[in-house]
Amino acid sequence: MGSTHLRRSRRALAATAMLGMVGGSLVATSAANAAVMVSGSTIDPSGNYVEGSVTVYTESGSYVDTYYAEGGAFDIPLPDGAYKLQFYPSPEFATEWYRDKPDEASADVVTVAGAAQTLPAWTIDRAPSVGGVVRTVDGRGVRNARVEAYDAATGTLVGADSTDRAGLFRIGASVPVKLVFEGYDPDTGDTLATEWFNDKPSQATADPVAPTAAGADVGVVTLAPGGTIGGRITNEAGAPLHRAQACTDGSCDWTDANGVYLIEGVDTGQHEVTFVDPIGEYVGESWNNVPFDSPLDPTLVTVGPGQAVTGIDAALAAATTAAPNGVDVSGIVRDELGGLGVGYRIDLYDTPADPRDAKAVASTYSNRAGQYHFAQLDRIGGETEFKIMVQGEGPREDGDFSRRTTWSGNALGYDTAAVLTAAPRTMDFTLPVAGGVSGAVTSEAGGVLDSPSVSFRDAEQNYAGYAQDIALNGTFDERTLWPGTYTVQFGAADHVPEWWKDALPEHATTITVRPGQVVTGISAALTKDVKAVERPEIEGQAWVGKPLRLDVGRWNTQARSKFSYEWLVGSTVVATGPTLELRKSHLGKKVTGRVTNDAGFALGQALTTATAKVGYQPKLKAKVSRKAAAMTLKVKPLKAKKVKASVVVYEVAGTRANGEPKLKKLGKGKIAKGKGVVRFKKPLRAGKHKLVFRISGAGKVGSGDLTQKVKIKR
Repeated sequence: MGSTHLRRSRRALAATAMLGMVGGSLVATSAANAAVMVSGSTIDPSGNYVEGSVTVYTESGSYVDTYYAEGGAFDIPLPDGAYKLQFYPSPEFATEWYRDKPDEASADVVTVAGAAQTLPAWTIDRAPSVGGVVRTVDGRGVRNARVEAYDAATGTLVGADSTDRAGLFRIGASVPVKLVFEGYDPDTGDTLATEWFNDKPSQATADPVAPTAAGADVGVVTLAPGGTIGGRITNEAGAPLHRAQACTDGSCDWTDANGVYLIEGVDTGQHEVTFVDPIGEYVGESWNNVPFDSPLDPTLVTVGPGQAVTGIDAALAAATTAAPNGVDVSGIVRDELGGLGVGYRIDLYDTPADPRDAKAVASTYSNRAGQYHFAQLDRIGGETEFKIMVQGEGPREDGDFSRRTTWSGNALGYDTAAVLTAAPRTMDFTLPVAGGVSGAVTSEAGGVLDSPSVSFRDAEQNYAGYAQDIALNGTFDERTLWPGTYTVQFGAADHVPEWWKDALPEHATTITVRPGQVVTGISAALTKDVKAVERPEIEGQAWVGKPLRLDVGRWNTQARSKFSYEWLVGSTVVATGPTLELRKSHLGKKVTGRVTNDAGFALGQALTTATAKVGYQPKLKAKVSRKAAAMTLKVKPLKAKKVKASVVVYEVAGTRANGEPKLKKLGKGKIAKGKGVVRFKKPLRAGKHKLVFRISGAGKVGSGDLTQKVKIKR
């Protein structure tokens, strides 16, 4: 095999230049001392090829060049001399010197003396490593899980790997290690509980693993679903606090209208849980009743793998507040369904000459009555005009809908927002509410889909969003689409994408999304079969000396496909490619086209209808009257007495929706010895006409359509 030459470093170039100066010039050598090819292969102890790079040094230690052993084979052009080779493989294998030596001093010398040579196979030992497989509790491989290995003695990171599609991993290391695993459910995307080997909560308690040359196998590492911490946040009187927040280790959840929260995906171990009120009406604390400024340590919450910890409640004390002094603007935030906007972030923007320089100069939150206020606007950096933005949000709870960001004057952007001056006034906001779409994407073949997707495009075919959470059974319920008309596309790995409803893009059925409503039943069962929904066609006439062309037709998937073409006479392939030049050898034969669609995950094939029998091209002269057409048909190289055919005459009466001409039959007749007459069923009206003569030739007379424009006088 040929080798891929790597880019040379400065050191390589310098070393090469030095070689060229030794004993005159190695570049301009005599024929007896020209470079010859030194070839070899690198294999593992089982005989499998090992890819890597081969670095060449002179026997004295000067760098020569580096070559890549693609597929485990290398070819290196070298002048006469003595060399040593070093191999750098992937991390799974050990770096070594030729042949099976640990260092340069002990490496075997390769002597080049005017003749090409093939070195004995070079066996590369596997580096010590540790491996295994990461799975969910129900046995599914966890792809793209992160596995890290830490030196068991020093605690430093020595290697890492991401699991493959089946959940397999392997990490090279020369010292005992401790392994930590983290990942997400491969189908739902939910966080899995991070753990140390073997089912340990911390690095200190993890079991060490000693890597081996054969690969120490830790077996199956099962990641349980992440644990949960749940509870309720109230005030000291026991009233629920809506839109308070509970957090631990960067993961948070907002309370619902009943004050209930649930933090998901919590790692195994001990956690501090904190409670805050972003609205500012109550004072935050840590569990259990420990103020943030207290010298006491908070009570930690212990979570086991997949454990649901409940009852982590908090009763927050009211914050000390003062009545606003000099309110300039205030109002109430609602949504278009009439609900109060609790806990929405509201930003006050300045109005510079260039809108691109606009920035928020003050912020607040709407309270639990939906109210907000900004005071003393006349004291904000000399600004006199402002615009207000209420930040929209995605669905807050299961079954909820997104709310859209809204600007003063209920505008949708800064540029169109109403301007406020620093004078007292009331400005209410009404946030637009999204609608939803629900359904399922499944496979006709059954089983769980890999990487399913559901996406939406608006009436202008712009990408408008996608279903963010598709369950293991393929169901989805997306509630973030703004009201409007959409088409829906379904897809999955190794399946043909399709549009709702069982359609190609141009035939997609639209759905109408309305505020606070869900369009249900938007589902698809995807196929793995690549099929032509419109058969390929042969374009052109079956005449000797003329080309035929294969049109691919229309397939259920083709945007990323590779098409190949074959021409058949009977079942025999006579040519390939999208065109075929008809020759005398094709006379009297019918030709069929076959198109193959390679979609990557599957192949599909489709045949055209056969052409008429290949013949010589006819030339027609027709004398047309109102009632008939007198025809003379000449076919080179045939004599007139050999020219026989049947003819159907049509008039072009318009164009169909697909662009094809709409034909009206006028009559039919025969041609014998090159002549014939077709009498029309109804006389042609006076004026211009475009006629199509459909020739069905006999013998060596070719078949096809011939057109002629005529003018009928009154």
